[in-house]
Amino acid sequence: MRFLRDDRSQAIQIGAVLIFGILIVFLALYQGFVVPNQNEEIEFDHNQQLQSEMTDMRSTVISMPGQTTTQSVSLKLGVRYPSRALFVNPGPASGSLRTVETTNEAVNLTIENATVNGEVGDFWNGTARSYNTGAIEYRPNYNLFATAPQTIYEHSVLYNDFGEETTLPITGQALVSDDRITLVTLNGSLSESRIGDAAIDFEPVSTNTRTVEIFNESHPVTVSVPTLMNESQWEDVFTEELADGNVTAVNTTALPSVDEFSLLEITLEPGTYSLQIAKIGVGTGIEATRTAYLTDTAGNDTTIQKGQTQTLKLEVRDAYNNPVSGVTVNGSAEKGVFTSSDAATVTADTDENGQLTVEYEGINPGNNDINFTIAEGYGPVADTPHAAGTSRNVTMTVTVDPPMGSGGGNGSAAFNVSWLDPSAEPGTEDCDDNSCTLDSAEAQQLELTLNTSAQNAGVDFAVSNTSVGTLNTSSGTTDRNGEVTVTFQPQANGTVEVYGWTGGGGDQIEIEVTNAGLIYQNDAVTNDGDDSDTVAGGVNFSVANRLGESVTITDVNIAPSNSAITGLSDDGLPNGEPVTSEVYIAADLADAHVDYNGGTDLPENVSLDTDGFSNDGNAQLSADATATFYLYEFTDGTSSVDMSGEDVEITVTYQRASGGTETQTFTITPTDGSPQPGIVFAGKSNGRLSTIDSQGQIARSVYSVTGTTAAGPQTTDFAFGPGPEVPYKDGNGNLGIVDQNGNKQVLVDTNYGPGINDVRLAVGRVFVGSGNTVQTNGGPFVYFINGNGKLTRVDASGTTNIVTVGGTQVSAQAVAGTGDIDADGSPELVFVDSNSKFDYIDSRQSGNSGNFKATIADLSGSPTLNTPNAVGAPADFDGDSAAEIPYIDGSKRAKYVNGPDGNNAAGDTTTLTTATGGEYPVGVADVAGDSKPEVIYVDTSGNQRLAYAGRGSVSGFITDSSGNEVPSATNPGTS
Repeated sequence: MRFLRDDRSQAIQIGAVLIFGILIVFLALYQGFVVPNQNEEIEFDHNQQLQSEMTDMRSTVISMPGQTTTQSVSLKLGVRYPSRALFVNPGPASGSLRTVETTNEAVNLTIENATVNGEVGDFWNGTARSYNTGAIEYRPNYNLFATAPQTIYEHSVLYNDFGEETTLPITGQALVSDDRITLVTLNGSLSESRIGDAAIDFEPVSTNTRTVEIFNESHPVTVSVPTLMNESQWEDVFTEELADGNVTAVNTTALPSVDEFSLLEITLEPGTYSLQIAKIGVGTGIEATRTAYLTDTAGNDTTIQKGQTQTLKLEVRDAYNNPVSGVTVNGSAEKGVFTSSDAATVTADTDENGQLTVEYEGINPGNNDINFTIAEGYGPVADTPHAAGTSRNVTMTVTVDPPMGSGGGNGSAAFNVSWLDPSAEPGTEDCDDNSCTLDSAEAQQLELTLNTSAQNAGVDFAVSNTSVGTLNTSSGTTDRNGEVTVTFQPQANGTVEVYGWTGGGGDQIEIEVTNAGLIYQNDAVTNDGDDSDTVAGGVNFSVANRLGESVTITDVNIAPSNSAITGLSDDGLPNGEPVTSEVYIAADLADAHVDYNGGTDLPENVSLDTDGFSNDGNAQLSADATATFYLYEFTDGTSSVDMSGEDVEITVTYQRASGGTETQTFTITPTDGSPQPGIVFAGKSNGRLSTIDSQGQIARSVYSVTGTTAAGPQTTDFAFGPGPEVPYKDGNGNLGIVDQNGNKQVLVDTNYGPGINDVRLAVGRVFVGSGNTVQTNGGPFVYFINGNGKLTRVDASGTTNIVTVGGTQVSAQAVAGTGDIDADGSPELVFVDSNSKFDYIDSRQSGNSGNFKATIADLSGSPTLNTPNAVGAPADFDGDSAAEIPYIDGSKRAKYVNGPDGNNAAGDTTTLTTATGGEYPVGVADVAGDSKPEVIYVDTSGNQRLAYAGRGSVSGFITDSSGNEVPSATNPGTS
């Protein structure tokens, strides 16, 4: 039997083979393309993670200043691939981390042209100071991610290096920010290469937070650092500082003998900078810092009495300006002993803070030098040469005065007492805390401050020669800062010792008085004489006799600065009267006048007893008396000249009663005599809005405002110019402004929804504008607290805005006003917050952006107000160019508190008077005529009268033009 042919089984086999082949091809393609792509993505993700971890490492490094313990970071250097069932991965990819040139002294950071005042300046003297440092570099060893960069940290910047001079910064720089320079150097050797995690430890070698103020006004400070990054990228990193900061240029040059690095030079504007340097170690081979210099920190240039002691403090520092402990210091004392050794020499080691404290006892009077050194093998010897100008030597000076008798001093125990340097006071020259020259032609008084180490201590004052100078008080009490002031009043040329002492300690300061004589009183005003026109061509002014004896005035030389003013002619009758004579002098012992026919040419020296067709001899003036001069009228040859604002040089010739002829020259600049902006208050009986001006003139009815519940200062021209208006809130609840002519405008009426609180009003131009920026040229505005407790401003058009900072409305209980409390050249808006403390709106840098934004700042150390409304407008009470904030505390004491800059620390308070009797808003004005502001308040201890208090025991009641004290309502206080 024959079978038929059948091929079906072969087809199945062939199909299976084909399918298997396709599967193999697919697997090969997956292995060859998909797996590598996936693994490359894994490597890329690892690289991104590694950069993030190195960013954290960078943050750790730049935050090391102030750290005292090791700080660690973890970096995952390599990468492992996920397991695959059918496919094959390459081996794990490793990565390496290493330091670059951090132990090579040829690779260093250098600072040039940096100088510092004081003993620190022996080290920081402008010469180049170099510090070894380098970089930390990560190099990946990926299998597939071929374009992965090296990631490098150097000098606060983290960046990627793609090769061929292509770099890309990941972070910004923290080397230079405004006037602050921060340098963190790296030292040690580290090399890690692995797949897994690596823990990197950073050791604090020299990481104190101390800064030093470096400066160079004539040459730019430069900072040079070794770098692996190119110049253009550094320019990008420094974009903000180059545009708006103190960096003027960044340039790179080749670094000799080091192939990898170039040298980046950062050039800064000449000026003053705060410098902080730190050294941190990484890896092995970390080198400790070495002693660099010795400096004094307290006790230099002080004064004690014989037998008293003075604490002297010194500090040993390394080149990073950080303290070094355990260093031996040798010292020798001139004309005294160290109490620890009871000998003229001392040897001691610095403590854990790098400091040494010794007590010096003065035995013999004089300016005594105490020498110290850290130089090995050298011990200073008293009364022998000592190289004080070297960085390892220091000379401190303590003045030892003879012991002073108790003199009635009411202190109960000995403590340090010393006069402060009065250099900042008007009219002073060549001053320190031991002596001062006072030009009495420039200032008729000198405020002196005595500093002690005790609060509420009784202090007595005296002078050695009252014919040269006197004091306004013979005693005082120190404030919370241990200070008390007294006013010296010159009487004659000469030298006088001013003493201040307690029952157990005292000090003296030598005051040399110069140019004492007939002192111009800065009171020249214009006036229209008895002639046919209405031009104010006459001038009145006065001089005070500060010579301590009577004088005879014989001549007056008159020389206008304006060459167009060519004559003096009174053109009036009768002759020989104050405004109908060309020259008239009214004096207490004898008047004088000179009258010319047809006037006289100018400039001219007028002889009082011989010139003119009419005269009656010389003027005579007793000691401490005042003479008034009348000059009528100045002309241009044809008509009178308005003398307001015109400078005229006056030279007065006089003879002393004791013999001798002298002259006094000064320049007058007359004003029109208009009253200056007045003190704002309310009538005691009906709350009528009132002001009293600088001449004692009271205005009430012109304002026609009664029931006043709030008011602000009369200092700002809002709408009716020229001249200032008074902001007020009346008894009906309207907030408005009114000028001295009775022009009135309601700014916020009773339809204003939130309402207006009955608290002090303030004025100014500060506001928060678009972009949350502080603007100081707006308005002007009246500031008030609305019924919801929000700080609000309104302009002359009646537009109200709640003050908003960073999107948040500002809550406040009261507003003090605007003033430059931090001496930065721009005013701040000061208010009382919900905690009854002072806050202020300031412009501050926002993060690392370099942009300045509005910020609500707490006043550090602010007092807590018992009555938040008992505040006043900021003013510079102590002459330090920073405004202070006046207020009345819960004990009814008028005080002011310092802002964040000035002579005293922020939050320091000074008491001006202890007896105001109540807590109400206060005003600020110079009512004592001493060119310094006083606090104006309602004294409720008696009959609710306007009173004032200032520094140096200046105080009194405000009087009207008739000499009567001025009654006032307690609400709204004063402004």
